[in-house]
Amino acid sequence: EIEERDCEIRQKNEQMETDLRMATELQQALMPSTYPTFPADAAAGDTRLRFCHRYLPATQMGGDFFHIARLNEDTAGICICDVMGHGVRAALITAMMRAMIETHSVEAPEPGRLLTQLNSEFTGILKQTGTLVFVTVLYCVINIKTGIACFARAGHPPPLQVRRSSGEVQTIIMGADSAGPAIGIIPNAQFKTTEMKLAPGDFLLFYTDGIIEVGASNGSQFGIKGLRESVRSNLEQPTESLLDAIISDVYKFGDSTVLTDDACLVAAELSPN
Repeated sequence: EIEERDCEIRQKNEQMETDLRMATELQQALMPSTYPTFPADAAAGDTRLRFCHRYLPATQMGGDFFHIARLNEDTAGICICDVMGHGVRAALITAMMRAMIETHSVEAPEPGRLLTQLNSEFTGILKQTGTLVFVTVLYCVINIKTGIACFARAGHPPPLQVRRSSGEVQTIIMGADSAGPAIGIIPNAQFKTTEMKLAPGDFLLFYTDGIIEVGASNGSQFGIKGLRESVRSNLEQPTESLLDAIISDVYKFGDSTVLTDDACLVAAELSPN
């Protein structure tokens, strides 16, 4: 009888491991492996809006994800999210959020409206299940012809604007009205859009709190200030290498090679010419 029970437990564990592996593979498949180019037929090196990212899950299945889409010939939509928690539940919410974002970005390209619709739909689903989950989201639309970038954010940290020409690195602090609560908390929350101008050669840096909440042994956090300083001190490097340098600085600050939370960095760079 004991042997039978052991065999049954072993089989259940194997099934769970198989399910976890499949969920991990599915989640990794949802992460972008290529980026849209502008114009559509441009080679990756000639695109007028360049993207790069680094993603570091703290566990097999993390709760961070991002999505980049061509909305039309001149406009890109960039979304970065952080789902509460880790594991299978976070992976399921991630897949659901991505599908909803893809749908709503076509219907509502204006960021504030998109987050308002996303929140309404998501809280409606949660109400039916009785589950408490929230997701921080930042959605940005960049027009490469005008250089206008429009943002809305739901409980997510603000992006950085990096101006290589002057070495300026600033946090895009939006008005109080435009920084709404995380998705899934307040059913009828309204989200506002903030607009800013990018100059040729500027890039925007989006990130999740796994980067800025890394703690040192003395209790201090890397923070947005640490992120800005890391960007500033590595500005002579190409953007891909700069993201690697940030991660290196984060590990050094935390005196560890292991993250306690998922971390994601996404850069969108307007071509200098």
